Amino acid sequence: MNKKYDFGFNLSSLSTYTDEVGGELIRRAILEGETAKIITVQPGIKGSQAINLLNSNLVVQEGTCGWNSSGSTIYTQRDIAVCQYKVNESLCPADLNNYWLGQLLTPGSTPETVPFEQQISELKVAQISQYVENLMWGASSATTCFSGFKELFAQQGSGTTTVTGGIVVTGQTAISSVSALTQVDALVEQIPDDIVDRTDLVIFMSHANYRKYLINYRTANYYHYNPENSYEDFKTFHPATNILVHPVGGLNGSNLVVLVPAGYMFMGVDLLSDQESLKMFYSVDFDEVRLRSNFKIGVQNAWPNFVITNGLT
Repeated sequence: MNKKYDFGFNLSSLSTYTDEVGGELIRRAILEGETAKIITVQPGIKGSQAINLLNSNLVVQEGTCGWNSSGSTIYTQRDIAVCQYKVNESLCPADLNNYWLGQLLTPGSTPETVPFEQQISELKVAQISQYVENLMWGASSATTCFSGFKELFAQQGSGTTTVTGGIVVTGQTAISSVSALTQVDALVEQIPDDIVDRTDLVIFMSHANYRKYLINYRTANYYHYNPENSYEDFKTFHPATNILVHPVGGLNGSNLVVLVPAGYMFMGVDLLSDQESLKMFYSVDFDEVRLRSNFKIGVQNAWPNFVITNGLT
């Protein structure tokens, strides 16, 4: 007796790899950058949103009878704006027919996928992450809707506290492998008493300057390095302090060194919207595979008066 088997699978409800994890991919691209891992992330921002800040002017009086009201509780805000960005890329499977990649296409004349979709997605994640990292530090209000940290921390004074620039340690030169520790010490000396006991103080610098710092750190015999740890895993605390020295790609090519409480640095994102994702999908109308990514990003500094820099660019 002949038996008939129906192998007509209906796959219309299934998505490609990147469609299924598109939201996860974009979150990784944005939140796993070097700076984003350390600072405060404020999600759910569509355009502009306030960072609510609390301060107090405490006045202690003699314990006599009566009521003499004094002191104040101060509520302030600093707005954080996010800009919207997108990536649109078209991949035509037919273009691969005459190359070795054509052998990896699905059989038939109308393939609806391209080879190595997962690897393509991973590459895009890494590239978006680097773009976001660079934007967080290098964005200029002249060309974007927000100022990056470099612009926010730009020198506004000479060795004194200023409204927007924090504390600038004057007379500083570019980090060198023989003077790095001394140069960082100069910033540490200027930490205001109001934040000296915080546990989230971080010194940011470029990777190139960090390597020079490590050389000076090693030659001064202030190091303990586990060979099993990679360069990325090796965390350096400035000698005799709890202050983390951390290189970030956003400062590559810059001689700026900044000491700041990481909790006062804010990164604004959306990440609550279904529109923020990284997807690859087949477009029947154009007979091509399309890659689409949408995301929002912005930064702000909550308390500028607690930022300490070397004043360099």
